[in-house]
Amino acid sequence: MSKIIICREKTAETPFVFLNTKVEIYTYEELCFYIYNNTVLISKSTLSEKLFSWIRDELGMAQLAERLFALSNKVSFAQDMLVEILNAGDYYTPEEIKEYVEAWQKYKKLPRLKRYKLKADAYMLARRFIRAATIYDDIIDNEKEIQDKVFLANVYHNRGVAAANNMDTDDARKFFLRAYELNGNPESLKSYFFVVSAEEDITTLRNEVHKMGLDDEYFENVMGEIGDSKDDVREMTIFAMLQRAVYNKMNKDMTDYDKRMDIILAELKDEFRDQAI
Repeated sequence: MSKIIICREKTAETPFVFLNTKVEIYTYEELCFYIYNNTVLISKSTLSEKLFSWIRDELGMAQLAERLFALSNKVSFAQDMLVEILNAGDYYTPEEIKEYVEAWQKYKKLPRLKRYKLKADAYMLARRFIRAATIYDDIIDNEKEIQDKVFLANVYHNRGVAAANNMDTDDARKFFLRAYELNGNPESLKSYFFVVSAEEDITTLRNEVHKMGLDDEYFENVMGEIGDSKDDVREMTIFAMLQRAVYNKMNKDMTDYDKRMDIILAELKDEFRDQAI
């Protein structure tokens, strides 16, 4: 779900930072929005005295902070305290909070590996690709106990996206192909070709397409999709930036290729430094 955040409460002078995602929040409304949409990434250890003190001192919500301090020693699950935070204001309606509680109850009943995947997917959305990759690897290590091939294929596909965004192109190719082998998802195969195009010339890419039993029309469609990548590279994922850079390389626009690769490498350095913390 999405909301326009209209802040009615006090705005903090110093933000609270969720360390695992590096998201900064300044208001009670932003805190509620983050909780509602990132519950799987919030552990009980995150709900610490540091957060409670921030709610008291920066947001001026002393009563809520006091309740959270008391609850922290009584409840076993972080979500009990998260619901307390959501109920402290009117950013979400009672019905929305009820839906949130029901969704969390369903989540807790999911098999362990499906919970892992949801957590990894959430890290992907937060662009924490190294953290996501580690969790996907944990799932893949348990591949023998997974009967659902579609689920496993989706894990491999997302692992490929994480690898591509970390510029681990060899691994990305391997993961995308494995995903395609498992359930024949055309998006996995297309992603494989995108990564091939990042490393090889047009002739090699065309040969790879033919090797998979596909024709020149498919090859042209892949090239067209790479060319249709958005121009504003700073709003794109690294994987999408790479697609656009490759298109320019193949069309002999080396100036634009070099510029985009410089942006990609700079972002990779920043993200690796952040994710290593």
